[in-house]
Amino acid sequence: MSSISDILLVTAIPVLAMVAGSVVTLWRPPGVRVRSAMQHLASGIVFAAVATELVPVMIRGGRVGPMLIGFIIGVCLVLGIRMLDERGGGEDAAGGTPRGSRGLLMATGVDLLIDGFLVGIGFGLAKSSGWMLTIAISFEVLFIGLSLAMTLSNRGLGQARACAWLCAIGLLVPVGAVAGALLFGVLDADWRVGILSFGAAALLYLVTEELLVEAHEQGETTVGSAMFFVGFVFSLLLAMVFGH
Repeated sequence: MSSISDILLVTAIPVLAMVAGSVVTLWRPPGVRVRSAMQHLASGIVFAAVATELVPVMIRGGRVGPMLIGFIIGVCLVLGIRMLDERGGGEDAAGGTPRGSRGLLMATGVDLLIDGFLVGIGFGLAKSSGWMLTIAISFEVLFIGLSLAMTLSNRGLGQARACAWLCAIGLLVPVGAVAGALLFGVLDADWRVGILSFGAAALLYLVTEELLVEAHEQGETTVGSAMFFVGFVFSLLLAMVFGH
């Protein structure tokens, strides 16, 4: 298991990715085709990371109950957060953050906390697993920053506040990673499987219902679609290099 200081150092990568994505988008937004291609790339990387790093552990030992429970809870949570966000519109009672933005920020914060927790668990499993998940999540976080900065700004949050909020919630990745690393040593196999299944559901939701949906809405191109497979193969090559 890696030390807490090492994990904090590694998880600075996705934090910087969130900062870079949000700042770049508000300074010079990329074109729709570029965003679509980048989101396809991130989707392929995350899909492959789930397949190579999480699924093998989830099915190892035949722990069907914990796997199903964790996965179902994960799906229910992300769908519940989506419903909360879709109820948005207008401003909250204090006249601060627009309600739709508040739900979106909450959903993003939960996702980043789960991502960080998976990284911590991954480093507990093996250093190669921790690095693979960190790389996949860094790409994911980069495009969360790219897409959400503009979305939040369009919802009335303002460019500067949108960037500040995204940079702040990016810190939830190392927080989750430390929690995952500390809990790994005291969790039994059933809990590990349940948590990994929970996290896999959250990652799959992010890819299928957020990244890919938005990428398709911006316009399909052959090159953009091909980037999904580039990302998938890239992630598989990394898994092979790290010893899988």
